[in-house]
Amino acid sequence: MDIVTQTSPSSGNFAFLAEHDALFVELATAAERAFSSDPNTTLIKLRQLGEALAQHLAALSGIEFDQQTSQSDLLYRLQRELRLEPQIKELFHTLRVEGNKATHQFRTRHKEAMDGLKLARELAIWFHRSLSKTGTAFKPGPFAPPADPSAQLCQLHNGIEKLSHDLLQANTELASSQQLSQLVEQEKA
Repeated sequence: MDIVTQTSPSSGNFAFLAEHDALFVELATAAERAFSSDPNTTLIKLRQLGEALAQHLAALSGIEFDQQTSQSDLLYRLQRELRLEPQIKELFHTLRVEGNKATHQFRTRHKEAMDGLKLARELAIWFHRSLSKTGTAFKPGPFAPPADPSAQLCQLHNGIEKLSHDLLQANTELASSQQLSQLVEQEKA
């Protein structure tokens, strides 16, 4: 039984992967959705995306693997059989290593997660260009970063500062008004 938890539309950064397998888009979208609240999960999901891409590539190429085949071993087999370009091999390995760090160290900074998203997109573009109908003619457009997690905090901080300023202004005006009232009362007396 599949439970669909996706509440937002798929990512424009990775939507093109739907041509190959909806799972790729689900993993990438989950990685982006987690970015703001949990950058650690972003890297874990990106590692899973790298694994799924590698397994798909291996299956299409007739390279044998099973549940016990580690990602590192699978990447070695892909490199040996397909002669991956060095930068592509590095993208796969970086996603694997950073995903492992996120899994075992429990904390990831937003910068690391953003770097991971950019690397995963480069790998996804290569994958798509290598296997899609459009091939190298595919134009992915620019990377659209997920929302800055500090933007909302900055907006709240600015709002609090404005309210504090307005309150101080109102208190000053109230004090002046009270002083004026007291002077008027003294004048009448």
